[in-house]
Amino acid sequence: MTVTDVAPAQAAEQPPRPTPSKEDRWGWTGVGAITLVLAVSFIPRLNLPFGDNHMGRIISRYALHLANLHEKGIVGSDFSADWEPYSNAAYAHHPPLLNILTALFGSFPGDQPVEVWIAPYLLALLVVPAGAALLRGFGLRWTATLLAVGLMASTTFFWVYSPIMFDLGPILLISAVVVVLRRKDYQPPRWLLVIACIAALLATMVSWPGIGFAGAMGLWLLLGRRKIDRVVLWVGGAMVVGLLISLTFIVGVSGIADLTHQAEFRTQGGTFTAEQFVRRQGRNLDALLPIWYLVLLGLGTLAGLWDKRTRLYMAFALLFNIFWTVGLNNGAYIHDYWDYPVMILGLVGMGVLIDRVIAFLPGKLTLAGASAAGLLMVAWLGFIVLGRIDHNYVETPTDAGTLVSEHDPAPNQTVAWVAGGGLSTPRWFAYYWNMAPKGVTPAVLASNEANPTDLVLMDLRKVPTWLPKTIGDRAVAEEGHYALIRISDLKAAEITP
Repeated sequence: MTVTDVAPAQAAEQPPRPTPSKEDRWGWTGVGAITLVLAVSFIPRLNLPFGDNHMGRIISRYALHLANLHEKGIVGSDFSADWEPYSNAAYAHHPPLLNILTALFGSFPGDQPVEVWIAPYLLALLVVPAGAALLRGFGLRWTATLLAVGLMASTTFFWVYSPIMFDLGPILLISAVVVVLRRKDYQPPRWLLVIACIAALLATMVSWPGIGFAGAMGLWLLLGRRKIDRVVLWVGGAMVVGLLISLTFIVGVSGIADLTHQAEFRTQGGTFTAEQFVRRQGRNLDALLPIWYLVLLGLGTLAGLWDKRTRLYMAFALLFNIFWTVGLNNGAYIHDYWDYPVMILGLVGMGVLIDRVIAFLPGKLTLAGASAAGLLMVAWLGFIVLGRIDHNYVETPTDAGTLVSEHDPAPNQTVAWVAGGGLSTPRWFAYYWNMAPKGVTPAVLASNEANPTDLVLMDLRKVPTWLPKTIGDRAVAEEGHYALIRISDLKAAEITP
């Protein structure tokens, strides 16, 4: 799908050209190159242990789902929603696409983290061609398309968190095909209709944002074509099938009550003020996006709303971002990656902004500027991959997973004990030790609930106030900032009031 398939507007009634133009071939080659560079940069992360970060917290849940699926079968594992021993209640208040893909890749021989990581990283890579297809569908030049996609791909936000914002690719893909198919009386070739149906299924089975975007795109498709024809029926039918699969999984396994509880927690669970919320969002964006990107994001959003080609889509994306961040404010306050739909605004807005600028530049200057910008983006991505960002966000947190995966619990230990801060949802700990995690407090020590030889996991940077800062000296094993310490040593070192 390229701009030559659908533009200029007066030719929109005609079938796409049977062969892509030379410009399109070079353009898609550039998209492939960006995707390949990202794929190579992701390779070292594929076999890392699940650790003490958002990636470890989220993806280790799917590792637990997969382990229970293998052990208990499809029905016994609640259709791969069982995540014992972390919790006895199945986790199924999200659509099931990643559960399905994890089960598919988990059927391969072996038992390594890579089996669980493959699906999230493939969905992360889908963002690049899907984003390019969307910009081309809007009629943006290839230079603007490649620069906008490259700018997005070279940010800390995207490189670190794209494996857990796995719905972004399907959202962009369904958007891209609808932008093309919504043209009245345009009869798409069979391959494009097949892609549209696949995109509709993926979007409605990947996440709640995916369902929301798919619904909006389906309505836009109907309004654009102004009739219920084969295109609307096939794409709409695929959306309905995907939605039914998702609702059957969610309601059938978790039930309405659990879904309601999760929604309430994300909207009403916080005790922060409006000022604290705004400051937190600002800090998160400042940490994950460079200042130049934030400046261009604002300008690009305005440009996207002004441009007739992207005005409606940008307006919906902006409203969705506001709802997702402000409406689900507790989720946005807790998780620094929650604002990830802003990447859609950045992609489309910067594409329009760059396209407008290029229109006033001579060809040679555009080529030179684009080449220089491309080199700078590659250098910036290299800085992210090889520098402090990778160390802080990716490498260091996996020390916790390395520690507990290489050391067994003590004999007769039945609980994966944790103490101190920084280990709020150690699902990965439950996965490696096959035990439910529980926090150690002075009350637990006094109750003799734990055996003296039981091992406790602790982040030595966040030692609890009832223990001395030197408690790490008693560790039986350490990895980076993380340590395993015996219950008996915690008792001996406990600071009494």
